Amino acid sequence: MRAPVLVPFAPGPGWSQRLGLTLGASAAIATIVSVGIAVSLMTPLVSLTLSGRGISERTIGIVVSTYAIAMLCAAPLTARIAARLGTARTIVVLTVAAGCLIPLVFFIEDVGWLFPVIFLYGGCVSLCFTLSEFWIAAKTPDGKRGFVIGLYATLLSIGFAVGPAIIAALGVLTIYPFLIGSMLMILAAVPAFLARKVSPDFRERPRIRFSTFIFAVPVATIGALVFATGESGGFAFLPLWGQHLGFRPETAALLVSAMTLGNVAFQIPLGLLADRTDRRLILLACGLAGAFGMLVAWTVASSPVLLATVLFLWGGVTAGIYTVGLAHLAARFQGGDLAGANAAFVFCYALGMLVGPLAIGDAMARAPSFGFPLVLSVIFAIYAAIVALRIAFR
Repeated sequence: MRAPVLVPFAPGPGWSQRLGLTLGASAAIATIVSVGIAVSLMTPLVSLTLSGRGISERTIGIVVSTYAIAMLCAAPLTARIAARLGTARTIVVLTVAAGCLIPLVFFIEDVGWLFPVIFLYGGCVSLCFTLSEFWIAAKTPDGKRGFVIGLYATLLSIGFAVGPAIIAALGVLTIYPFLIGSMLMILAAVPAFLARKVSPDFRERPRIRFSTFIFAVPVATIGALVFATGESGGFAFLPLWGQHLGFRPETAALLVSAMTLGNVAFQIPLGLLADRTDRRLILLACGLAGAFGMLVAWTVASSPVLLATVLFLWGGVTAGIYTVGLAHLAARFQGGDLAGANAAFVFCYALGMLVGPLAIGDAMARAPSFGFPLVLSVIFAIYAAIVALRIAFR
């Protein structure tokens, strides 16, 4: 099918095919970007709302971590659910269900009842992410997959930046941001529904066990864990590290923005590079950059400008581990196996979301000024060593 059906102002017929943007991949990207905006709105909104009600930070942390736990529980079920219901139909049902759950957070006063709501919401979102990425990978030609996944990662990063901006504009004392998040999540079902005839449905279940997928392509799955460790740790602790370095809170918060902007800027170039060279070499370079980049950040930490520049480069290059790793994974599997492998990829990402804040938080409690860069440098160095061994022996 031709992209002008989906994009009426396309510059000419056939341009989307040359880029590898099929109708199915375009629909999946549109869906997941809408989901990403809603997710980036929901997570800080829950924290700020509970804080405004006088809930302790420890309790808030437990509530928010329920989201990652739900991802870990939902990922192994993804391929079975999609094989039974179909990819597009599952996404439509789950985005609508998640959209209906969001406003409940505003009305629920008892924190205990928030846990099942957040757990169900996290499970729905996890399945949507997994199946949308599976859809993108399955419907994109191998020679264009790196670019398309890079485009997806770029748009998703932009979407993640929109959610907090909505909170800044509307505040947290009314139901309006919850309603906007609900509306965005429900609207995310529209592209998937319209493109349901080209969704990559399959009837066969994966031929191997879920746990096997985790170790089948370790440079991709372990890469997802390592990237999530750095990303979640950066979002949670970069502002705190900046304050330990003596920066004002406003300046420290900008360190996160620098890291996020790097993510936006680098994914398409890295995706294009992944279409033209051995993806394992790119992953090795990203791992080494992650390790040495944190050491450089430590040495220039006295200068906010230099530190923000290093974090911009570090954030962009390390995010390539997710982009290139996903493309590398998609080149190895098809059908039900691809769905299972992608679920394992998301499972490892969710595991990194749990491990990152715990490891970095403990390190910063022991060494406030250098615990943050030291832990991340070691983690990325270990990942680079794993990739190097895979290249050497395979």
